[in-house]
Amino acid sequence: SDDIICYVGRDKHENEHLIKYGWPGDIWFHVDGLSSAHVYFRLRNTDIVSSIPVDDLPPDSVYDMMQICKNNSIAGCKLSSCKMVYTPHSNLKKTFEMESGAVTYHSTKLCRYQRCDKDRQRVKELEKTKSKDVDVNYYEEMKANERRIVERKKRQRKGGDGLYDPLQEDIKATQQKATRQGDNESGLDSGLAALEGLSFAPVAKSAAQPEETDGGMDNAADPDEPQWVQDEQSRALEPSDDVRFLRERGYPAKEAAVAYNSTTLRVSALRKLYNPEYVDASSSDIPEEITMARQEEKEVLLAMFGEDETATFGDIDNENCLDAALPITAYEPPDRYEEPPPLMLEVYVDNGIAPMYPNEPPVLALVGGGFSEGHLRELTDRVKAEAAEKGADEPGEPQIFNLLTFVGEAADQIVEDETAELEAAKKKRLEEQRAAATKQREADAEKRQKDPALVGSAAFANDAERRAYAKDIVAAGTYGKPGGNDGAKKNAPRKKYHTGVSDQSLINDLFG
Repeated sequence: SDDIICYVGRDKHENEHLIKYGWPGDIWFHVDGLSSAHVYFRLRNTDIVSSIPVDDLPPDSVYDMMQICKNNSIAGCKLSSCKMVYTPHSNLKKTFEMESGAVTYHSTKLCRYQRCDKDRQRVKELEKTKSKDVDVNYYEEMKANERRIVERKKRQRKGGDGLYDPLQEDIKATQQKATRQGDNESGLDSGLAALEGLSFAPVAKSAAQPEETDGGMDNAADPDEPQWVQDEQSRALEPSDDVRFLRERGYPAKEAAVAYNSTTLRVSALRKLYNPEYVDASSSDIPEEITMARQEEKEVLLAMFGEDETATFGDIDNENCLDAALPITAYEPPDRYEEPPPLMLEVYVDNGIAPMYPNEPPVLALVGGGFSEGHLRELTDRVKAEAAEKGADEPGEPQIFNLLTFVGEAADQIVEDETAELEAAKKKRLEEQRAAATKQREADAEKRQKDPALVGSAAFANDAERRAYAKDIVAAGTYGKPGGNDGAKKNAPRKKYHTGVSDQSLINDLFG
């Protein structure tokens, strides 16, 4: 089709360029498990549609992409059939330690697999459509595409252009389904809408109520709820909205209150908590190269998150404003967190917060994701260290996209560490319970051995233990009985046991 163009990497270095400068709507093809060229399915005219969902690709186009990819694999082209994989370019994961051209995936759930059989006739037909223009400026093409997407979104916000974008419609339908309540007829929807505008003042503490601890835990919190829910219940009792705002981002109540009282602006307080050593040495004159770098970075972020309703921008129409709250799409909370709000990375640079960004690190905050306030603080410290390190290694380079990837990896690591701690605590608890039970059994046995009169019901934990003890007494009293099958003990002298009144009572109870 004239609406589709295919890019093929000739070697690992060109594959690396395609990975780095891919478009948001690209679909990446590769031979699964074998070395091959990276093949990209791309729409020519993103003025109309920015992308096609991976499950809605035209079957003929998928077939052609797989044939091209298989034919450009040294090992795959020799096989009559091989397995192919394709996934959106945004699902490709590239880390610094990987070799050129090597990638992995953020989520295998977005990967699609098919068998591809050799079709020499179709490959010959596709070879005739190959362009001779191999001198491609990938960076300029990527930036031009981002500008087209931004302009199209501006037109849509100003009144719409009447164009149908299947990806956008699919996203909207999914979000509407997830947030829909009731059936629009029973009155539930209208009731919820009426409640949205209501706000409830925090309950004042009486003298009899326990004081809230600095860690954010309140005695009223349900210990069976996930930790983030308990923290949320504790914050609900916080009288100051601004202190609550800071606590939601992982800062303890006392530190948040001190920082806010010293500035009376929540974002300034956030900057003070984030970087206590910060000295405001900015001027009103911002170099042009910084302004241009910010504008380009915002274009990239709008192209990536402009259609995501969870993402927010401080001023979406002002290209000089870069403040944003962006979702960490690579992070998936564990089931034990019970459907928490999405994990968001908040970036603050406007209004004098970080005026020289990207020549200075931005102020960053993390919220949501099912993390406790303590884990949010730990995650923020990790991201802060990463931003400082990248700023020192690559001064003047945009950081936000790389930080989004880093946050996803750091969040997964915190969840893994927490899981390991929970498993270790569970194992230790079980071992302690077993040790306590063993110790109790040994103590009971020793007590019964010293005082046979205690073999009554008071000496046993339950009736089954009492009856088992009675069987042991009977076995001991009849051991070595003449006529037994054990020849070695046939002539042994018979032992006499005096089991006492309590033992006899047990025997009569069991066999009488």
